[in-house]
Amino acid sequence: MTNLQKRRLIREGKRKIDHHIETKLIVKILRACTIDDKNLLQHPNYYKVIAWTDPGDPYTTQVWVSKGNYWKYNTELVIPLDFPAKYLYLELFRKYSCRDPATSDGDVAIGRAKIRLPTDDKFSGAARLVDFNGDRCIVDRGTLELSLELIHTVVVI
Repeated sequence: MTNLQKRRLIREGKRKIDHHIETKLIVKILRACTIDDKNLLQHPNYYKVIAWTDPGDPYTTQVWVSKGNYWKYNTELVIPLDFPAKYLYLELFRKYSCRDPATSDGDVAIGRAKIRLPTDDKFSGAARLVDFNGDRCIVDRGTLELSLELIHTVVVI
């Protein structure tokens, strides 16, 4: 539906009501599971998720501590969509890692996922986290169970 068709649907007599539609993507991360060859019970692991639709505008969850390699984490990110995005990109990081090569602040990328945004406004499922190994081959690193919801709000100007 084009903007002209939307304007025709909203009229008060002969006066047009000018509006635009704001779209927000609600990302709920429910559970996570990592595949790690290190002993996970020796040290606590701190994780965070970074999500984005535009590479210049990432959104980050709070850091949480895992219990083993499977944990429940109910968090929600609200990402405003100012342009027609097709994919949501997710990256899982281990924070404060002293046993892995990392960035200067100790973040280690565990895995990445690329999810097509829902066309019917809702999606619920699991995203497979993948990464490259030393031979540049794709390997599984875990999963994130999540739900996506698109919220459309009509803003009258």
